Amino acid sequence: MIAPYGGVLRECLADAETAQQLKNESKGFPSIDLTERQICDLELLLNGGFSPLEGFMGQADYEGVVENMRLADGTLWPMPITLDVDAKVAGALAVGQKVALRDLEGVMLAVLDVSEVWQPQREREAEKIFGSCDKLHPAVTYLLERSGTHYV
Repeated sequence: MIAPYGGVLRECLADAETAQQLKNESKGFPSIDLTERQICDLELLLNGGFSPLEGFMGQADYEGVVENMRLADGTLWPMPITLDVDAKVAGALAVGQKVALRDLEGVMLAVLDVSEVWQPQREREAEKIFGSCDKLHPAVTYLLERSGTHYV
């Protein structure tokens, strides 16, 4: 087996006992309902497909990727992996809070420890990552018109 990118496989799946405990605890947590795209990113984070990432990017990693295609530790990474939310959801979140991440049917998939909430410059992100702010580019349209205004 080849070594995972970054040298260490960052699998974030909980064992059955921990998963049940988190499900029980999460009943009292606020929730974020994920889109299909966010669920795909979450699956890759959980199964180690996005190693060396251990979760959605914080602002330091995000800024490094947007500016230099590198995580804050210098690891090459070409695309931000962020959890976008709208302003209303962002305004209800607090650093240190636990949030249940749910699928389209309300099933709890993961628990997120909120470490940061910020509003990115999405036009800058589009220009730096996709080389364009032209909404004829489908990824630019998604970023500027469909994704949330804040990252968690």
